[in-house]
Amino acid sequence: MKEDKLYELDYMRFIACLAVIIVHITATGVTGYIHGSLPHIMVLILNRSLKFTTPIFIFLSGVTSFYSYRKKEFKLFQFIKKRLKKVLVAYFFWCIIYYSAYIKLGFYSFDIKFFLDNVVLGTMSYHLYFVIIIAQMYIVGPVFYKLLKSSDKKVAILIASALVTMLCAEFIRFKYADRIFLKYMFFYMLGIFVTLEYDRYMAWINKYKLIITAGYVAASAVYTYVSFNDMSIYIYAWFVFSVFSVFFVYVVGLVMKKYMTKIYSFIKLFGQSSYYIYLMHPLVLTMAIMYADSHGILSITSRLIIYSLTVIPITIISCLAFTAAKNKIKKRKKAALAA
Repeated sequence: MKEDKLYELDYMRFIACLAVIIVHITATGVTGYIHGSLPHIMVLILNRSLKFTTPIFIFLSGVTSFYSYRKKEFKLFQFIKKRLKKVLVAYFFWCIIYYSAYIKLGFYSFDIKFFLDNVVLGTMSYHLYFVIIIAQMYIVGPVFYKLLKSSDKKVAILIASALVTMLCAEFIRFKYADRIFLKYMFFYMLGIFVTLEYDRYMAWINKYKLIITAGYVAASAVYTYVSFNDMSIYIYAWFVFSVFSVFFVYVVGLVMKKYMTKIYSFIKLFGQSSYYIYLMHPLVLTMAIMYADSHGILSITSRLIIYSLTVIPITIISCLAFTAAKNKIKKRKKAALAA
């Protein structure tokens, strides 16, 4: 294993990727069960305690975007081109797939302007807002990087960005406000901070891991309670929960890195497939929902079982197989060039 590689990030990506699928599946239980019933409370706890996925994916992007620049020169346009190409090509491809599928299912009709509008806004499917956010982060990220790298008050800048992020999340409200980078920029800046102050960050994480764990449990409980009662402090509860979650999942990633080295090859492949899994799983979930509807399955519990037994294995196996095949082709091309 490479000494300077942050293997814990792969384990974090694995956790976040599974979590996002579970969150989307259990949303049926959150809205479908009778409010206040035991099944509703149990599903709500599970759903809310895993609803850290967007902040963690953005944090991971912040780390991976800039970690390699510790040892090489940062080139702005090369950085933006590489990053945007990495996310937007697959995104556009999946927009076509979703649009074609939804036309066939009768949700949409063929309209080029409608298609392009949805691609630009990230509204072709409910989960694609994330791609719009991360594309913005890649564009403004170099500014954050330069700001943090040139300052000797990095922690103060992080705290200021946290306040700005929380306030923007609360007060910026319009139809597409959920895909404005200002609502998530702290998590990206935190990722950049880790690349610049890794040893300092690790010392802090290891020193306070028990407090971080307790904080995550408490923040999850508060976030669930606030959600259950539909309280006005929802955004603030979400933000505090998200901050603790990033640190907590990092701690879990470090533990997995230490004790689960034997399955790292699988974790690595899973991490390489995570973007595809993210893009694909709602389509499989839509198919499962339509199956349940067409067969008159009204039980929420039965639906949750059906969704779990179809969406998770179909999505993960398909994407892992695709990534493995792609890696094999790349390896052969590399060997052929070397020969």
